[in-house]
Amino acid sequence: MSGAALCAVLTELGFDGEDPLDADALEWPFQYEEARPLLAWICSCLRPSNVLSPSHLSQYEQLVEEGRLLEGEDLDSAFDSISAFSSKKDNQEAVFEAEETILDIREAKVAYRAEVFELQKQLARQQAQFDLLSGQASSLIQGRRARVSAMSTVNVQLISLDEILSSRNIEMNAVLGRIAATTQELAHYHSGDEDSIYLAYSDFNPYVIGDLACTKELNRWFSKQFEKGPFRLVAEEGKSKCSWVSLDDITNCLARGDSEKSHHHQRVAELQRLRSIFATSERQWVEAQVENAKQQAILSILKSQVSSDEAHIHRDIHSLRRKSSELAGELSTLSQKVQAFVSETIPCLCSELAQLQGTYILQGDYDLKVMRQEYYINRQKTFINHLVNQLSKHQFLKIACQLERKHIASAYSLLRVIESELQSYLTAVNTRLGHYNSLFIHVSCYFQYLYMYLYMFHAIFSIYTCFMLFSAYI
Repeated sequence: MSGAALCAVLTELGFDGEDPLDADALEWPFQYEEARPLLAWICSCLRPSNVLSPSHLSQYEQLVEEGRLLEGEDLDSAFDSISAFSSKKDNQEAVFEAEETILDIREAKVAYRAEVFELQKQLARQQAQFDLLSGQASSLIQGRRARVSAMSTVNVQLISLDEILSSRNIEMNAVLGRIAATTQELAHYHSGDEDSIYLAYSDFNPYVIGDLACTKELNRWFSKQFEKGPFRLVAEEGKSKCSWVSLDDITNCLARGDSEKSHHHQRVAELQRLRSIFATSERQWVEAQVENAKQQAILSILKSQVSSDEAHIHRDIHSLRRKSSELAGELSTLSQKVQAFVSETIPCLCSELAQLQGTYILQGDYDLKVMRQEYYINRQKTFINHLVNQLSKHQFLKIACQLERKHIASAYSLLRVIESELQSYLTAVNTRLGHYNSLFIHVSCYFQYLYMYLYMFHAIFSIYTCFMLFSAYI
């Protein structure tokens, strides 16, 4: 059974409205498992024969207007008259039986009326409970829609956050790339591959002048912030006596005069005593207020749902009785809780809260003192950050000078090594030149001996030639 079957039955009965029936709009009653059999039975029992037609209704209204409608005792007397004026003797027994049947019918009718009255009461209570359930269901649906909308909002925020993180990652990658490029340039700068102007060769006077100006500005700012104005009092108070009070530990105070120290300890001890007395009562009062507000909201919702009768529901009698008893029990429990809160808990908590108001004055003075001290400490932190920045600049210059000194020392060591290598090379060249000179001397001596031998051989050859010529001549 569904909304389409209900639309078909209503169309068969001649239902005629301004708009045509929509089967989808009538599907919601069939979503409940307990109501579905009842609706199916109603749809199966509805027929044109057991439903009043518009003509019957108009005839009924006409009888009511003319005053000819018999109800109650008038209808009973009419039945009696009809049975009294019966003239046929053969039908007297039937008439008596009919009268007895009529009496039974009257008794049954009275019983049925009482039962109908009780059922109407139960139906009204169940109707109120149904309104309550409908309100809760609507609130659940609205909550689900709110959760869905919140989830969509969170998803949109997550998407936007993801985009922001992606852009930040891109920026970070770009910064890392620039850092890598700078590192390569610095390594190339210190490698000595090309001529460059090193830090040691530049003038340090601008750095010294800038550092002196920064120191002077920091001194002026410190004098303006801490030696003049309201913070001067805080500084003097911190020098002379304790400027920090803790309610949790009264032993962390600086040494001071006996009278001031005893008065300070008395104030802190009184604050601790009041806090230990009224902390639990204050928490109970807040919890009772929250519980009272929640119970009042639940009670108002129940009352509004009981008073409203806009929708209709049909349930079986057992479930109606069970739901009615549960609703009555919840209402009685809520009423008892509300009466207990109104009569006992809330007056006690109000009186304790009134007694607790005196501690807030001392706590306010303490909070003001703490806030002033925190602001003073924040200004000190700002000054310390400036000093740290200046110190970091000095450390950076120191590191740069150390690196440059190391680079120059390494370059000097390299030059010393080159010089020693050149000296060794020059010594080797001189030694080789000496060897070459000695070898040249030996070669020149050899050539002299060779020339002498050639001259002697030429002379001997000449003498031999002359001797041969002289022999031939003889």
